[in-house]
Amino acid sequence: METKIFEISWEVGNKVGGIYTVLASKAKYAKFSYGKNYYVIGPYLGPKSEAEFRILSWPKELEVVKQNLEARGFKVYYGEWEIDGLPQGFLIDFRKTLEIVNEIKYELWDRFRVDSLRSGDDFNQPVAWSRAVAEFIKELINNFPECKKCIFHCNEWLSGSVILFLKDYNLSTIFTTHATVLGRTLAENGINFYEFIQDIKEDQEAYNYGVEAKHLLEKAVAQHTAFMTTISNITADEVRYFLKREVDFLLPNGFNLEKFSTFEEISSSHRKNKQAILEFLLFFFSPYFKTCQTRNAFLIFTSGRKEIKNKGFDITIKALGKVNEIMKQNGIIRPVFFFIFVPSQVIDVDHEILENLNSYRSLEDLLSELSGEILTKLLHILIHEEKLSLENIFEENEILQITSTVKKLKRNKPAPLSTHILPPNDEILKLCQSAGLYNREDDPVKVIIYPIYLSQLDGFLNLSYYDAINGFHLGVFPSFYEPWGYTPLETLASGVMAITSDLSGFGCYVHNKNLLSDVNPGLWILKRRNLKDEEVIDNLSKLLLDIIMMPRKDRIQNKYEARKLASYFDWKEMFGNYLTLYDLVKKKYAG
Repeated sequence: METKIFEISWEVGNKVGGIYTVLASKAKYAKFSYGKNYYVIGPYLGPKSEAEFRILSWPKELEVVKQNLEARGFKVYYGEWEIDGLPQGFLIDFRKTLEIVNEIKYELWDRFRVDSLRSGDDFNQPVAWSRAVAEFIKELINNFPECKKCIFHCNEWLSGSVILFLKDYNLSTIFTTHATVLGRTLAENGINFYEFIQDIKEDQEAYNYGVEAKHLLEKAVAQHTAFMTTISNITADEVRYFLKREVDFLLPNGFNLEKFSTFEEISSSHRKNKQAILEFLLFFFSPYFKTCQTRNAFLIFTSGRKEIKNKGFDITIKALGKVNEIMKQNGIIRPVFFFIFVPSQVIDVDHEILENLNSYRSLEDLLSELSGEILTKLLHILIHEEKLSLENIFEENEILQITSTVKKLKRNKPAPLSTHILPPNDEILKLCQSAGLYNREDDPVKVIIYPIYLSQLDGFLNLSYYDAINGFHLGVFPSFYEPWGYTPLETLASGVMAITSDLSGFGCYVHNKNLLSDVNPGLWILKRRNLKDEEVIDNLSKLLLDIIMMPRKDRIQNKYEARKLASYFDWKEMFGNYLTLYDLVKKKYAG
């Protein structure tokens, strides 16, 4: 029998975090490489699961497993995950094991010293599900003993206890941590633990921050899995010191490059999407300023989950506040627009901005209708050297319509910072204000907080995320804690320059592999390790100014290098790491 691979994750058919992206984007290559020998296993969560997992009849040869499980009160669904590649798999209902979750937690304490006395549903549910997964695998092995030779690959602590529940079966198990529980927790609390990681008393710190159940479970899994893996060297350090296990293999993340424009398409798509952004800026700012200069504008964005410290949003905003002051003091005239694409809590849409948009577009439509006539009249005026005025270009009723629309577009008040009304204590809003980014007319750097998910029907830019970022010049992601980092990679793939940090797994990988061009790198890796925030802000502001003032020919070359760099991370290339890993496991453990 060919070795079967079961990839197990709480995020199979359950979009809650970044692991979903990893699994879904590489599924096509796993299916291509292993065909019907590759399975995924996830939780059954009712309608949410059925929205993206097509339930099918069980294969005849496995009917006995289904019947035996149902006789014991377990419900397991077979089907296809409706993503690229359509991997087959199983969704496992865990309501039965959730009823006895306290017994399961006692077993974890008794056998593995996992203290879960203070845990809640965010721990109980994945553990109960993992126990149900283990029961499914036991039933599979009991009916098909050759399945003891299968490979069981668990992602994150949420599925890790499967390995503990199956410990006595001596199976070929792989555990991948994408970010350690303690590492993420310390970073979220602003602790730059890499400076003294070897001195940290990991269990004590886990108790201090109330994450002991997840941490001790993750640590036990790392101790008992056959093969320990993670996604980057930087996270391997966390595994070594926090989980007390050396990493056996690295599985750096890839992505599907085919979703992005080709080299040939990038220039035309950039022009089109940039024009949409500039039009948005005109209706966003024109009502508040006598002149809204967008010609020769430099467009910057950042994006990600609302983890202010971890994602480096605090550093980015403060650095751009500094850039704003330097440009003003030195009379540097170049408009810079900075978009913050971070979904946040909102009170309401800013209806004034929507009204501005409608007025702007109605004026645009009117002028578009009259464009032929206007051009003819302008030519006549130029030929006869007449004085240019509204009266000799437009009819009286047209002037009234234009005047009425223009009046609606004028606002005698400060320009907004956001497309939506935010709570007064919103962290990003407060950061912008404390950095002096108020969107005053004489500010070279203006900020637009965009606190909703981008879509083609969002009412403002009306662009998908990938189309929007393709229209920018630079993406800024100076992460404080980032085990990998998809956002800079997606930015490069869009043919857009990017900044990351040496505290991101992606940045470290690029540096270690020496993938950057010396002259026009396309990607800049900002040093954050062992530096104070003030130093990082200074360094970032200088780098931003250099890039903003970069000659156009250098910018074009950097765009080319950015896209070229992204090509190294296509799953077509990166999935080879999984092929190598599974071959190693088969030889060493599966026999």
